[in-house]
Amino acid sequence: MSYHILFLMDPYASLNLETETSLLLMTELKAQGHRVYWTEMDRLYLDNGKLRGRVSEVEGISPFNLGEDEDRALEELDALINRKDPPFDLNYLHLSLLFDFLPKGFPQINAPKALRDLNEKLASQRFPSRTTDCRVSMNPKHLAEFASKMERVVVKPLDDCSGRGIVMLKGNDPDLEAKLTARMPPGGQFLMVQRHLPLVHKGDKRVFLAGGQVCGIVNRVPKDEDSLGNIHMGARCELATLTPREEETLRQIVPLLEAEGVLLAGVDFIGEELTEINLTSPSAMRQINEVSGGQREKEVVGAILRFIKSRQA
Repeated sequence: MSYHILFLMDPYASLNLETETSLLLMTELKAQGHRVYWTEMDRLYLDNGKLRGRVSEVEGISPFNLGEDEDRALEELDALINRKDPPFDLNYLHLSLLFDFLPKGFPQINAPKALRDLNEKLASQRFPSRTTDCRVSMNPKHLAEFASKMERVVVKPLDDCSGRGIVMLKGNDPDLEAKLTARMPPGGQFLMVQRHLPLVHKGDKRVFLAGGQVCGIVNRVPKDEDSLGNIHMGARCELATLTPREEETLRQIVPLLEAEGVLLAGVDFIGEELTEINLTSPSAMRQINEVSGGQREKEVVGAILRFIKSRQA
């Protein structure tokens, strides 16, 4: 059976083609005979309680080519795969609320409620025994008190991705509170402060899950001690395997993801410690393919198709 599958994307011109996973998934879906469509956030609208949008069929990936725009009710298609990147700002929140107007049971990857309930940075805190010391607050003094007990800390905004806005600071910096304040807009902002894990120099491990199964692993090694283990920041990629502790952590995480309607996720580890659970648009599939020599997107697409079929049964 051929499915008509809609991808919600960022504009093509903004994509980083070296790390982009969505286009790999589209390519594989088309190769298996399915029809793939493209839309963007500003093309969607709610019309008297029905979610509609301007959608275009993806006619080619390389070179990239879209067919003519059509105005369609999204429920006329077979599934929606949301691949819009963070920041998870107010517009993204409202977008997830619009998705709730699709019929109950309509296949959505990932479920909009999960996008709201499982913040990518905060999700790790549901498993405190599997992660490192952490504090979240919008009070710079509270954060500085916590950080002062450690040699170095990592400071993260809660709503972004790809390492954007993340900095490393020294816990004994006399200007720490001022530096934390400077990272907040007027009126304040919640920030996460985590203990810096020295083993990051050995890599930041990304585990790609689809339907609760591991579809690939890549270790991202920072280019130097002051850099993050992030592909967008020049990290070197290498093949990796899971340790027994990491396997046990995944066994604890997967039931939560399944209960929340998360089909695709990227789980990150540093030195066996859980650091993030990415679910808005998890990536790194190209790097996983490079280090493994495989085409692991086939496994991901298999999980997607099984999910769509289960919802239509």
